Amino acid sequence: MSWVEEEVASGGTRGAVELDAAGLTLWTRADRKLVARWEDVFGVAVVPEVPAMREADNRAYILVPRRPPDPPWFEVRTDQLPEGTPDLRALAKRVRERIAQRGYRDAGPSRPLLDAPTLMERVLARQDVPGMLEVPVAAGPGGWWRRSLDLFAGGSAGGLAGLYAGALTGSLLGTMGLALGGAVLGGALPVLVARNWRSVRRRTTRPRVLVLAPDGCVVGLPTGPQAFNWPAIERFAAGTAPVPHQPSVRRPCLEVVRHGGQIEGRIDAAWFAEPLPLIVAVAEAYRARQQPAGS
Repeated sequence: MSWVEEEVASGGTRGAVELDAAGLTLWTRADRKLVARWEDVFGVAVVPEVPAMREADNRAYILVPRRPPDPPWFEVRTDQLPEGTPDLRALAKRVRERIAQRGYRDAGPSRPLLDAPTLMERVLARQDVPGMLEVPVAAGPGGWWRRSLDLFAGGSAGGLAGLYAGALTGSLLGTMGLALGGAVLGGALPVLVARNWRSVRRRTTRPRVLVLAPDGCVVGLPTGPQAFNWPAIERFAAGTAPVPHQPSVRRPCLEVVRHGGQIEGRIDAAWFAEPLPLIVAVAEAYRARQQPAGS
């Protein structure tokens, strides 16, 4: 897997989207473009799922591998549609047809899928997992004042509870570092160990809450990070969850639902840097790409 990055080009129109037999192109400027081959496209989502009263309010998100912290998608508005494409849903249909004909799974020899524990280990160690999509994160419940405390929290490894309300962390436990105590923030913050001050600085730049891969997904739940292979997951959905110590107050969240309808866990929407409907649509589009309906 290679990242889709800006290329120097000429002759384009800023915001224009082009589709051809090889892939799709988004012109970020007249002299810069992002190009994704069809085998690199994970899926497509249209938000909102129900057309808005004004078509201009809709957006299509074409999921591609972009280097974090860039969002892992192209955003396409109605005024960017390729010639001959009447609306965003027609664009989504064209994209789905293309990736069905030539998906990234067919681009070369398939690799053995990782089991859930190995996927968890790779994600927590920030190792590359081919075909991985990382959802952008925000400050989390409580806002940026809580994130500032994360400067001193270091990173956690498998088995430790996730960052506060469940954000995944990025560094492994080391024998050297600084042991730091937690505080009570709607629950006890676990004692975390940082490998060194450099890893602490790296840790604060990009925690993880939801990572999707061809093998499965790793999610940061209030009970700690968990990994699932796709056969275990029925869907992602929008829901609500009670605020700790305030059961009468409920906050929007992403629900991770197992087959049979059991809710495995919920992630507070405050952990996502984009609106919850977009996160749900992106997660569902990726899941459907890996696990077609009826499987």
